[in-house]
Amino acid sequence: MQLWFNPNNETGEAMTEPVMFSVNQLAEFPTSRAQGREGRARLEDLIADNRGLDLTIDFAGVLAMTISFADEFLGKFLATLDATSHDMTVCVSGLNPENAETIEVCLERREVPVVVAEDGGHLGLLGDELLQETYLAAAARGSVRATELAEDLSLSPQNVNNRLKRLVAVGALRKTRNAGAARGGKEFLYSTAAPDKSTASVA
Repeated sequence: MQLWFNPNNETGEAMTEPVMFSVNQLAEFPTSRAQGREGRARLEDLIADNRGLDLTIDFAGVLAMTISFADEFLGKFLATLDATSHDMTVCVSGLNPENAETIEVCLERREVPVVVAEDGGHLGLLGDELLQETYLAAAARGSVRATELAEDLSLSPQNVNNRLKRLVAVGALRKTRNAGAARGGKEFLYSTAAPDKSTASVA
């Protein structure tokens, strides 16, 4: 396994580790829940003792897969993930149209979303249309405060905070303390992490 470390920046923010997990190491046509459990176990081992990961789960080379595999592998992984405790983001890449549809079906059933990297570097959200609107608004700013997002979406701060909490929990956004907040104030910034295509696959 290889991880690429980014040093602390001038503001003192914690470094992150961009890492890519290649799903086609499991199979080109993964079909069974057993294969899904094997892949999910590897993902869980990968994040177990790590913080600050920017994890990309890459489906390039996976020609087709069943909903059973997608649910056991990705659906259960996201449904049980607490990305907040790992300070991590999660993104899926390399999906062909058929696999994107398969993943969307299983995520809608579990009511969990995931960030998807599309061709050209565009990011979207699968699995929850309501959260997709919030995610895209946050991604458009790159880094945003909840109050700014509430104004952008014409929503109450409480509503926006509830959505942001869900997006942080599944790794769609990263939550960091705003060093520029007024003295004694407690304010957070929410940001996305684009997948780093220079990182190697994790076996």
